[in-house]
Formats: sequence, C-alpha cells, structure tokens
Amino acid sequence: MQGYICGMKGGTIPFTRKHAWQYFRQRLEGFVWITGLVLMAVMSPQNTHASLCPLKMVNSGFCPGCGLGHSIAWLFRGDVIQSFEAHPLGILAVAVLLWRVWAIFRKPVFYY
Repeated sequence: MQGYICGMKGGTIPFTRKHAWQYFRQRLEGFVWITGLVLMAVMSPQNTHASLCPLKMVNSGFCPGCGLGHSIAWLFRGDVIQSFEAHPLGILAVAVLLWRVWAIFRKPVFYY
C-alpha cells in the first residue's frame, strides 16, 4: 500500500521509505523530548534513585539541575507546590520543552 504526499502545485508524489526517514530525522529531537517528558511523568517522585550527575559524583555541595526530574514528576501529578519545592525551575523547564516540541513539529518537512 502506497501513500501520497501533496505536491507544490496540487500534484501528488508517492510517499516512500526515503520520505519516512526524512520526516523522522527532522523530527527526532521532538521525539526525544517527548520520550523524556513521558519517562519523567511516570517516574515516582518520592523515590531516590541513582544519579548520573557529574557534580554529585565529585561531592559538590550544589547542583543546579538536581531535583528537576522530581519537580517535573510532581508537576505531571498536578502537585504544583511540591513541584516548586523540588526545583523552582521545573515548571519553566516543562513549558520550554513543550514549546520546543511544538516548534519542531509545526515546521514543514521538505522532501527531496
């Protein structure tokens, strides 16, 4: 079964695997951000977990990103106060990521 893409002057061109790959490649960043947000939404914010934070590994007292994942997890559960307490920039981070995903997926894909 072959699909078609609307061409520039009202004509159609066949949709091929090459076009599917071009669409996916141009949208890959958006898929990565969506996956990250979904994973943070389903993680339990109460649990502590292993961290890949390099500042935490060298026993630095301060890390600007620690708590951001927990903040996003609390936000997806609707607890804005707990989200803000986990990390003040969690709400802003979700807003920026959603805007970025929207900007990626609204761009037209030019097939060659």
